[in-house]
Amino acid sequence: MNVKRHFRGFGRRTIALGLSLLLASLASAEQPLVDRVDTVSMTVGDIDRAVDFYSKVLTFEKVSDTEVAGETYEHLQGVFGLRMRVVRMRLGDEYIELAEYLAPKGRPIAVDAHSNDRSFQHIAIIVSDMDKAYRRLRENSRHLGLLFQGSGRSPAGNSPISAG
Repeated sequence: MNVKRHFRGFGRRTIALGLSLLLASLASAEQPLVDRVDTVSMTVGDIDRAVDFYSKVLTFEKVSDTEVAGETYEHLQGVFGLRMRVVRMRLGDEYIELAEYLAPKGRPIAVDAHSNDRSFQHIAIIVSDMDKAYRRLRENSRHLGLLFQGSGRSPAGNSPISAG
């Protein structure tokens, strides 16, 4: 293909502008559609106990505490008669949401639940000193009335805790 013949009648400025627009559109097409996670949400059985644990033991800051209900939330969650409490918490630049279904109550996680079950929830928190963090969890799990012996249930009773 003869490039000169193909672009005959176009000025250099027009060609330069066209190339600039093409390069700009290609550059924007390379931008990822999704660039970060805003919040991870976890359903808990006792939100006050969970908030106490995440704020006092893991030093999360409570950002908001809201009760929601109504048709919009019923459709969003797929649960009729829904009433839930949602607490948003922050640790550094990261956020979690703890949600307790006040009505209707959901089923508890099975006693024999394992990591490969669909109900498994996991959150990884980076610490500067693993031994110190483990000691803090053990000390505070007793204070919060929790069983914590290397592997157990989180304070909300919703997923296994494991360390060490």
